[in-house]
Amino acid sequence: MSEMSVMKALNLAMFEEMASDEKVICIGEDLGKQGGCWGTFTGLQDKFGINRVLEFPILEAGYTLFSVGAALGGYRPIVEYMFADFVTLGFEGIVDIAAKIHFNSGGVDSCPVTFVLPQGGGGKSGAHHSQSVEAWFANVPGLKIVAPTTPADIRAYYRAAIRDDDPTLFIYQRATMGLTGEVPDVLDEVPSLAKAGKVVKTGADLTIVAYHRALVNVMAAAAIVEEETGKTIEIIDPRVLIPFDKECVFDSVKKTGRLMVAHEAPERGGFGAQIVSWVVENCMNELEAAPVRVAGVNSIIPFGDLEKYLYPSVEDMKAGILKALI
Repeated sequence: MSEMSVMKALNLAMFEEMASDEKVICIGEDLGKQGGCWGTFTGLQDKFGINRVLEFPILEAGYTLFSVGAALGGYRPIVEYMFADFVTLGFEGIVDIAAKIHFNSGGVDSCPVTFVLPQGGGGKSGAHHSQSVEAWFANVPGLKIVAPTTPADIRAYYRAAIRDDDPTLFIYQRATMGLTGEVPDVLDEVPSLAKAGKVVKTGADLTIVAYHRALVNVMAAAAIVEEETGKTIEIIDPRVLIPFDKECVFDSVKKTGRLMVAHEAPERGGFGAQIVSWVVENCMNELEAAPVRVAGVNSIIPFGDLEKYLYPSVEDMKAGILKALI
């Protein structure tokens, strides 16, 4: 096992997949000497050359469509948008073309593109560089959405996304890029995107589903509440949002009788609402209280220090947990 950051885990996953499959290529801005906006592509162009690590101008719509064409030509493109917010400029290529190729071809063609989206707050970057985008795409059939949190899961599920034959959005949170953890020196098996839910902490009184920085804050808040109340809390990291591991959550809720869902995207229309809907539809008889959602404020994200008032803090998570336990 080696200790590494999320940023290093992202880099490692690409090194491993590019070494194992010459059809894996990288597409984006400043991927060469700069190593990408966030440094996650560092060393890749030196190792694999300019024909596999391709630098494009600031033209998201163009390189989105280029990646779809490359996928139809037999390649497995990794496409990075500097900020997830800018994926809007490639929306047509992802939603109207990539997502529909397999269906419209009668299952003959596939479109194995991995769209990499660094999202969310933490950089005090304002309205156009801090949004969470997972719910924008969750309603689009034909797309998969992968959203791991820890370095080990980032490495494993990034590789899984690259190998998947469907167009996949790989979303990570910029605020957690410095998060460190143990990562196996050798990944014995690349995981499936199905049944990816993981119980990261067991408990008997409440089930919490959370991902990205919300998961980090939930873990801290749960420890405080457990010490203060004597209750025990079960926490699930879904790791993959589409396809979602419903059974992992259902099994936990049937045990605890209570549910809280947490994420940093705005509460209105957030993916947490979909999780709550699934649980209410399938576990109504086991629920002892109404599910609770803790999420971002339904507001435009301000620039600078005001950002912190938009995203759920440890204290917000604690308040949500106590509400769910009533």
